[in-house]
Amino acid sequence: MFDINKIYKGKIFLFAVAISALSTLAMILVYKLFAQNMNDISKVLFLLCTQLLLTMSLLMFVIRKVNKHAGVIKRLLNSINDVVLIKDYQGNFKFCNDTMAKLYNCSPEHMVGKDDFYFTQNKEQAEFFRDNVQAIMRRFEIEEVYESSTDANTGEIRHFHSVKVPFRDVRNQLHIAVIAKDITEITRLKEEADRNKKRLEHVLDVSEEGLWEWNVQTNQVLHNRQWELITGIEHSDKSFQEFESCIVPEDRPMVAKVLKKLLQNHQSYSIEFRMKKPNGEVIWIWDRGRVAEFDENNQPLWLVGLALDITEEKNNQDKIVNLAYFDQLTGLLNRAQLEIELEKTIKENQKTNSYSALLFLDLDRFKLLNDSFGHHIGDQLLKVVAERLKLINQDQAQGQGVISRFGGDEFVIVLPQLNTDQGEALLATEQYAERVLKEISKSTSLASDVQDIDIDYSITGSIGGVVFTADDMCTMKLLQLADMALYRTKASGGQKAMIFDTNMQDELRQISELQKAMHDSINNRDFCIYLQPKFDMNAILIGAEALVRWQHPSLGLLTPDVFMHMAEESNLIVPIGAIVLERACQQLEQWQRQAHSKHLHIAVNLSAKEIWRAHFVEDFIKVVEQYQIDHSKLIVEVTESVLIRDINDATEKLNKLREFGVSIALDDFGTGYSSLSYLRSLPIDEIKIDRTFVQDMVSDEHAHLVVKSIIDLANNFNLTVVAEGVEMQEHFNLLKSYKVDSYQGYYFSKPVSAEELERLFIIPDANTGAEPGKSLLSST
Repeated sequence: MFDINKIYKGKIFLFAVAISALSTLAMILVYKLFAQNMNDISKVLFLLCTQLLLTMSLLMFVIRKVNKHAGVIKRLLNSINDVVLIKDYQGNFKFCNDTMAKLYNCSPEHMVGKDDFYFTQNKEQAEFFRDNVQAIMRRFEIEEVYESSTDANTGEIRHFHSVKVPFRDVRNQLHIAVIAKDITEITRLKEEADRNKKRLEHVLDVSEEGLWEWNVQTNQVLHNRQWELITGIEHSDKSFQEFESCIVPEDRPMVAKVLKKLLQNHQSYSIEFRMKKPNGEVIWIWDRGRVAEFDENNQPLWLVGLALDITEEKNNQDKIVNLAYFDQLTGLLNRAQLEIELEKTIKENQKTNSYSALLFLDLDRFKLLNDSFGHHIGDQLLKVVAERLKLINQDQAQGQGVISRFGGDEFVIVLPQLNTDQGEALLATEQYAERVLKEISKSTSLASDVQDIDIDYSITGSIGGVVFTADDMCTMKLLQLADMALYRTKASGGQKAMIFDTNMQDELRQISELQKAMHDSINNRDFCIYLQPKFDMNAILIGAEALVRWQHPSLGLLTPDVFMHMAEESNLIVPIGAIVLERACQQLEQWQRQAHSKHLHIAVNLSAKEIWRAHFVEDFIKVVEQYQIDHSKLIVEVTESVLIRDINDATEKLNKLREFGVSIALDDFGTGYSSLSYLRSLPIDEIKIDRTFVQDMVSDEHAHLVVKSIIDLANNFNLTVVAEGVEMQEHFNLLKSYKVDSYQGYYFSKPVSAEELERLFIIPDANTGAEPGKSLLSST
């Protein structure tokens, strides 16, 4: 370590020698010129004065030179932006330049002799500065440090890179010189960069994205921790090569292609591909890359990108596609996707001038299976049918057919581009349909997961179809034609296939016109009721069941078998049902005004679609309350189809009707095994034995036993029993022996108008003077 004090002393010594030499030479010269003739004393005085004068002159010259140089050095130190200062051992300023003085809002001269605390009033900081310089001076070694100081003008913290040099002055006192560069802006930029880096890391962590960087010239690869977690690859010199090897082989060409475009054309990319992680797991990666930095030749130097694991999103996307286009039970196409495929077939027909076919398949007696053994058994059967249809499609149509579950137990099949000849296409369609009916009718084993039941079940089907070209009609009309063909098949007994061509359009047009007329008739209230009389065991009239009829403006009176199916399909059953309820309440109000008919009740049928409505109960009560009637004389009849969708909802609504005073009847009882459970959970007042059992009970012992069992069951539950379909004296006599409560059927009367019912069964009592409710038996 150099000692500035020694250097200073050496310079003083040389200066003294130089002054002495110059003075001596000057005195000799003056003496020679002026003092030779003087006496001794004068010579001495003259020489002393000369010596003093020369010395003073030389000193003044030297001082001016020193001050001049000192001024230059001072101006130089004040002109630089770095802090320059000198402190003594106590930490007091001995010198500082303007830059340092400005930090403390002071002048250099005023700072001399004072410490940092005098200016900042920050005792802790001042003591730190003092302890720091004292430690350096004691060690007497140059040090570089990074430190901060408070700007007295703004209160801002400034950051410095300081070089601290200890030295001794002429009095051998320890001092320290400090040159400090202000690195506040650099520090801020670094801190901002650090914050941005951490912010980016947080963002990437939140977004679960992995960051990678690749120097394509040195092959250096950098990536964050999230990238390692996504790929399962730990950082190493070969991590990028390992990543490339993990890409699924089928996807590698795509990845190579986009990387090539990135390097050659500087074209950014965003791709999705699969990779097999080192643990064997296959995942989907969404990777985006771009050039981040170019070299001096404008060639890519650094590539950067983000990688994200999108496996879950891909799986969810597959699920969404599956939900959007496929039936969840059978895996077949759903209705929406079928319509798209049918539209494609129509367009392809136009290109190839071919005929295609559309088939509707409906399973016979499927509801009976559902009701008897539960929907889980029905679902099993639907899956079996779907698998058989797939096999037939592979064998019969080489997999070209489009199979869909249209809804419920209905399947739709599209056979595209069968032949350019209509006759050949029709023949191929019939052969396909016959194969379908044959295969689905084969017995299948069904096991219940809920009940301990294993059954071998055989089911039949009905098919309606249409052969078409591109010019025939649109998708919706083709579906309507095929549905109409199916309706014809079932109307003719079912269990067969009926295939038509598009000449059925005239009939379809008639159906469309009928549907439009139904809308108009609802607005015009052209629907009325006919009454099916109900009698007790003494054949005395006790009430009637209201049955809807359509008084068509041009076609006359139409029975339900003509329009009810259409009303159900189009949801017009709801407004029609409201009209029937109004007509029934009007009739009940009229009866209750007269003494001889006030005891009669009336029953109305409620469809499933009416009860499933959210505000069904409120709307029902609103209609009934418009009439002055005894609510207990109004009976609503429901079938098990009401309960299929939500038995709890149906039960709640029926309970509200019962609280309103209306009686509840379960219609068609005995046709489903599950009916037994309804007796316990539903608010039922009476059950109606289905007409099929009543009609066969005389000739069929099994039907007889079913009827007897239903009556016993109803008695155990204290329910009223109504027998439908009583058509012969034998039916009536046998049912009376079992004490059935009510009877209705053609043995007594077919459905008649209200006027006819009064004329036949009510008014005669008044005309003859007999008591109201006279038995029919007396006149038979």
